Amino acid sequence: MSEFGLRINNFAAGSIMEKNIGVRDRYDITEAMLINSLFKDYMVAHGLNVYKGESTRDIICITFKYGSRTYEEEVAHLNKRIKTYEKDKKLSEEQKQQKVDFLNSLKSKAKDNKDKFVRYTKDQLRILYYTQGVDIFYNVYSKKGKITDTEKIHYKMLFRSTGKAKTGSCMFIREELYDIARDYLYMGIQLPKENAPIVEIGAYSSLVASSIVGKVKIDPKDILILKDVESSFLGSAISIELDNKGHCQAVKKENYKLGNVLFDGQALIDHNLFPTWGNGYILLRQHMFKAAAFDCYLQQWFKDYYGDEYENAVIKDMWGNEHKVTDIKMVTTDNAIKWCKFKGITYDYWCQRVRQDNDNWFGIVKTAHPSKLGDVQYQSYQMVNALDINTIEGAVQCTKDYIYQLKNNINVFLDYLKRNANFSNDFEVLIALIKQDSEFEQCSYFKDRRDRIIQSYIANAKMGRIINNGDNLTIVGSPFAMLLYTVGEDPESDPTFKYEDGCIQCYTERFEDNEYLAEFRNPFNSRNNLGYLHNHYDWRLEKYFNIGKNCIAINMIGTDFQDRNNG
Repeated sequence: MSEFGLRINNFAAGSIMEKNIGVRDRYDITEAMLINSLFKDYMVAHGLNVYKGESTRDIICITFKYGSRTYEEEVAHLNKRIKTYEKDKKLSEEQKQQKVDFLNSLKSKAKDNKDKFVRYTKDQLRILYYTQGVDIFYNVYSKKGKITDTEKIHYKMLFRSTGKAKTGSCMFIREELYDIARDYLYMGIQLPKENAPIVEIGAYSSLVASSIVGKVKIDPKDILILKDVESSFLGSAISIELDNKGHCQAVKKENYKLGNVLFDGQALIDHNLFPTWGNGYILLRQHMFKAAAFDCYLQQWFKDYYGDEYENAVIKDMWGNEHKVTDIKMVTTDNAIKWCKFKGITYDYWCQRVRQDNDNWFGIVKTAHPSKLGDVQYQSYQMVNALDINTIEGAVQCTKDYIYQLKNNINVFLDYLKRNANFSNDFEVLIALIKQDSEFEQCSYFKDRRDRIIQSYIANAKMGRIINNGDNLTIVGSPFAMLLYTVGEDPESDPTFKYEDGCIQCYTERFEDNEYLAEFRNPFNSRNNLGYLHNHYDWRLEKYFNIGKNCIAINMIGTDFQDRNNG
């Protein structure tokens, strides 16, 4: 099986129509991927045909880039291409003639099939294929490579990937597998004929089709699900309102009610289950479930809190179900579960489907990662623009120092080449030549390439792409407060963070205790997404959490962190 998934065909919708009605010789096909996911694993185990462990025809992707043409539109299109080739100065006269002759042959074929042309817009094809499915004809070849027959496969629309919303790509599946796949994706949910939650089911059913990099096995009955907590407080805010003339105006308000959902979309997973390669955080997917799970010594917390009562202690979830403390492997809130938005779906039913469909495996979509640049990270020009002009000199100093090193230290330059080598540049070649002969550094070719590469780096820096001591850290909100909440204590009594006027307390091993930090939301939209943090180590955070250097705990109680970092 491929490292990334199974190869599938990606068809252009217009070419399917034109090929099937006989006005085109072949489909417009590119390669696509049925990515590794819980869905892919389920389908492979339930009848998906896999060829040589690498590809399948049972699922295809269709992109609605263009529709089908009328005869007149086809001729106009071919004439336009002919004129383009005739004016192309890069082609020889012989090459031009070959291309023009080929296009004229297509015009002749089009004329022979003039009555077969039918015009469909890409939107009309989308409706047609969504509602009626689509036929794809595959050639069957003999051992000698001759076409002996054709195989027709009828496909039905399965789901539209959220990641393909801009290009309009959609996954279709062989008709015989449709019911199996749909039942899995929908978790068996039957939609009503009227007022069906189409948008919701479309968004949440595809969670199990998310690309995964690994799995973790958790019995869903060992997950404690609690109602999330809203923490409100009074603060200052800028309110955008309409004046008497209907014009927008910014109104500053004091004692304005603000609030945070303390544990929105996060989970705490016991350290014994947490994968060693997760770096403190894993993003989980299952049937209509998604949560950012953080490495936590959950059972140690329960042992310390309950003491002698640990073996017999129980905690009730949001539905009143009792969970033995010794069995709890993960804690999350109702914001992580999406199946509760559908009538008639219960906690027990969800647990049954997780066990039945994926044998309790949860997909890991991503983990935390350190910067590829070491101790520094790039900032965007939007972040730089948000800084006060008086701070710019200090903000660019790290970049200036690095440029000096690139110019004067060959090892730093070679390290830069290694970090940025790819198939489209010659960085690996330059490194290999230096390794072969260190004197290559002194030749004019290398000096010229080095100068050009550094000048390109400087140009990017001038566009705002500077580096600083920092990294992209994944946020967990008031994690110790979440532990308190699991055992029935008031989360707002969290002693690990204190309110500070003018800044917000945080905890991360990436920086030293008592350091003050600039925080930029990513993606960074405007200056209001800029925050001021105070790194504060607390023994309880160090004892019960293993979030490492790639995550950061933020005080969500009585602070405007969530409002400030909204998109």
